[in-house]
Amino acid sequence: MEAQELIESYVDDVARRLPRKMRNDVGLELRALLGDQLTATAAEAGREPDERMAIDLVHRFGRPDDVASRYRRRSFDLIEPADAPLFVRLATVCVGLQWAFTLPALFAGTTTVGAWWVSWGLGALAWPGALLLWFAAAAWVRRVSPADPDTGRRPWTHWIFWLPMSQDWQPAAAHRPGPREAKLQVALAALATGFFAAPDWFLGVFGADASWAQYDADFRRWLLAPLLGLMLVRLVLFAAVVADTRRRARTETVRFGLWVAFVGLLYWSAFAWTIFAAPSTDALFKAWLSLFLIVNTLQIIVWLRRAATRVRAPASFE
Repeated sequence: MEAQELIESYVDDVARRLPRKMRNDVGLELRALLGDQLTATAAEAGREPDERMAIDLVHRFGRPDDVASRYRRRSFDLIEPADAPLFVRLATVCVGLQWAFTLPALFAGTTTVGAWWVSWGLGALAWPGALLLWFAAAAWVRRVSPADPDTGRRPWTHWIFWLPMSQDWQPAAAHRPGPREAKLQVALAALATGFFAAPDWFLGVFGADASWAQYDADFRRWLLAPLLGLMLVRLVLFAAVVADTRRRARTETVRFGLWVAFVGLLYWSAFAWTIFAAPSTDALFKAWLSLFLIVNTLQIIVWLRRAATRVRAPASFE
């Protein structure tokens, strides 16, 4: 990661901890300030700015949550702003897992939508309430007995309601596959698309009895073609990015839109349609599909959150 890219990543991490109205102004101010400091440090060292120099600079400047607190007007928070993303992730995962493990009974027809909702469905919402009490207690303990600002040592009471402690900032891992790995991913995606098009035929090629993998007639007639169309367009764009990485930024919004449309259509398929003709296959596939949809929904939320908190210079400055 280049020095300036690392600075921008740090500034975005600070900005997402601020109220929405403050993010861009504070982000632009921090970007300019840190950029000037990085340039001065590089000039003093007699070399071009590098990643190590940028990391040392942001470590001296402070952790993102500490820096954000300098700009944010202090108030009483049940959940500390720095802990809010963790709270949302945990609550979403807990609710999602309870739904995923109990929805197969609904798909299998052993319970009704009303019975499921008043028991497991609505009951899953107790998780956010329990987590809220835990996070609020942790925030109160840390506020009453703060850590030593010089040594960073924490009172033993911080461990009663444990939450992850702040650490020195590190750039987010932005792993992008190499050429061979990317080409393998394209090949595997093409294979998965072909399998999804006709799983019974695909398995039949190898001589297996694939009657259990036949699609429901209505699903094959109305939904299979739109789903395959979205998969093929996304595959083509993915292959185009692999062939020329300069297309990554230009196609990002389109690829994201296709991803959202694909996930949305899968939600509709899971809850409103019979996908496989065999009831047992349909129930098992929908159980797996529920987990797949939860993971992808979380990834979409993360993408939107990062896109919304990304600091952007006004057009006149670009």
